[in-house]
Amino acid sequence: MEKQILNVLLEVQKNINDLQKDMNTLQKDMKDVKSDVVDIKGTVNRIETSQTEDVVALLKLINKKTDDDFHYLNNRITQNDKRLFILENRENK
Repeated sequence: MEKQILNVLLEVQKNINDLQKDMNTLQKDMKDVKSDVVDIKGTVNRIETSQTEDVVALLKLINKKTDDDFHYLNNRITQNDKRLFILENRENK
């Protein structure tokens, strides 16, 4: 009977030791996961910052192109308006 109790206690002790090993492995894995999450967050923040800078650069480029187009068209309209005015004045004389 004592031998059976001793065997059961040894088995329980073995199970506890296995459980402790598993817990240590799990804790190590959790540290790795936390480290990976920190790395991922850093990468996401860099991407977000980069995207914002890209959008601002594109908006500036579009704004410059739009301004250039506006000035070109405004100049053309002014020239055509001047020609039309001259032609109208020739007809009226």
